[in-house]
Amino acid sequence: MLSALRAAGFGTVMATPHMRPGMFDNTRADLTAAFDRMAPALEGAGSLPAVHLASEHYFDDEVYKRLLANEGLPYPGGRAVLIEFYGNDFPRVVIDRLLDLKLRGILPVIAHPERYRCLWRSPQILEDMVDAGLATLLDTAAVVGKYGREPQRCAESLLERGLYHAACSDAHRAADVDAVVRGMRRIEALYGEEEVEFLFQSGPNELLSGNLPT
Repeated sequence: MLSALRAAGFGTVMATPHMRPGMFDNTRADLTAAFDRMAPALEGAGSLPAVHLASEHYFDDEVYKRLLANEGLPYPGGRAVLIEFYGNDFPRVVIDRLLDLKLRGILPVIAHPERYRCLWRSPQILEDMVDAGLATLLDTAAVVGKYGREPQRCAESLLERGLYHAACSDAHRAADVDAVVRGMRRIEALYGEEEVEFLFQSGPNELLSGNLPT
């Protein structure tokens, strides 16, 4: 997978294994230990992207408490944290908790918003969240239909509205990278090289610094 991402142009990869109690029972210590065990296998493996560790946090009560207690796994530097949801809505209490993290100096980055059904019906929900200072991350393969037509339509709508701050591969296996490459080409065809540079280079760098890309 790393070799394929390198061939696609990725110089740095953020490994973001899931943290979801009851399904993926990973703690910060578990993931750090697994990452440390993996690192020697990459030595001498040829030209690969640099790899860093964070986590994709399922935003339930338990994980929220972990983030407040510094027991989550933000992106390197600790200024931004990747968040995902499985509900069909964004109730006010969830938005308030996300903003509470931001007030504590941790920028919430919402993973793959194009997959959330409430945004298929009303992209304005995400626009309000972005206006409030939250960040968003596009799953690149969505723009070529990997997850179905509705997420693709939503991704296109959110791109048109300028609501993404960065894009990612969300690759789980080597075979996923082909859809990522096709997604990058489609973004370039629709919006030009500058948009690709923003979504895959300058935007991610700003997020890692805890800043909202503009």
